[in-house]
Amino acid sequence: MQKNKTIAGVVMALLLLFFVVGVVHLFVLRFETGDVYPAYSSLRSDPLGTRALYESLENIDGLAVRRNYHLLKSLTFEPQTTFFYLGTTADEFDSVPQEMIEVFDRLTQSGGRLVLTFLPVTKNSEQKAKKKLSDKKHWGIGVAFKDYLPVKDDKHIAVDAISNRRDLPPVISWHTNLYFDLFDDTWKTLFSFEGLPLIVERTYGKGSILMCADSFFMSNEALWAERHPQLLVWLIGGHSNIIFDEAHFGIHKQPSVAQLIRRYRFHWFFAALVVLALLFVWKSAAYFVPPSVDDSPNGADVVSEKDYTQGLVALLRRNVSENQILQVCAREWEQTFKKSKRTRAATLEYMRDLVGGGSNGSKKSKDPVKEYREVSQFISEEKGYE
Repeated sequence: MQKNKTIAGVVMALLLLFFVVGVVHLFVLRFETGDVYPAYSSLRSDPLGTRALYESLENIDGLAVRRNYHLLKSLTFEPQTTFFYLGTTADEFDSVPQEMIEVFDRLTQSGGRLVLTFLPVTKNSEQKAKKKLSDKKHWGIGVAFKDYLPVKDDKHIAVDAISNRRDLPPVISWHTNLYFDLFDDTWKTLFSFEGLPLIVERTYGKGSILMCADSFFMSNEALWAERHPQLLVWLIGGHSNIIFDEAHFGIHKQPSVAQLIRRYRFHWFFAALVVLALLFVWKSAAYFVPPSVDDSPNGADVVSEKDYTQGLVALLRRNVSENQILQVCAREWEQTFKKSKRTRAATLEYMRDLVGGGSNGSKKSKDPVKEYREVSQFISEEKGYE
């Protein structure tokens, strides 16, 4: 029965282990493909991500590519920086927060380049069709919505965005009905559809701003099926520092303890603590000076075994001398048995005479062992009881 329970326990433990391993493996697969992240995140390796673009730029010598996981207001930009802010929604552009505008202005004032792309929109409501979202006052641009994209077999099909420059691809596929309204002549149209601006650019401060009404041409799928390297190079703008923003997707990283230690160079401090801990363990495990030898004769007052009998013996040796042992035993025996009706009075008198005065203890015994044997013999011969 016990054996069956043991086997059942082992089987349940193995099943639980396999279940945990399977769940962890599924999570690893999800994070490797990146489909847990929003569309056009540089962490996604599926068709909707931009990881291929990120890693391609990372492999180019002379480019420093990184991701941003911190709030925009905490960023400081180096010169020659291109900041990719991909996959934003048109609703977010309806009222651009002043804080975000200040960050982007700081980027362009340092000579940097802002690349801002929008999520594709294939359906528009009547409300959005009549409404034009804009930042007319600050950047002189707004977004609006065209009629529905062409439909074939109940599916929206891509349209052709036509280039206005000879050094860019002549045609790229377009998957959104979002376009720009330009309120400032400094904006230059790079790609358009039926005269509606789709990719626009302007200088701003010491830097520049480039906006794209679609993000598809930067996706992993586009880089596999219809890549346009000239356009991607144009996006970078000849800068050497490339930042892909992940914070606006809600992906943030808190600084870990290890990062803080490296940043403030506390690793030597913790290394010293480890050395001190090792020295303490060594000191506790071994004596630097040999311990002194006990001077007790024959270990008379030392209890070498953890036994209550040995402890009692050691206690008696400390408090009762050899010459008084028989008197002490006689007093204890008398206190115990003198009230017993079976004990003869002659026995008590014999005990007192033998040990020399009984409870008074005036006489010291010269040979307690001999006297103890006489008492034992007297009692064993049944002369001590009625």
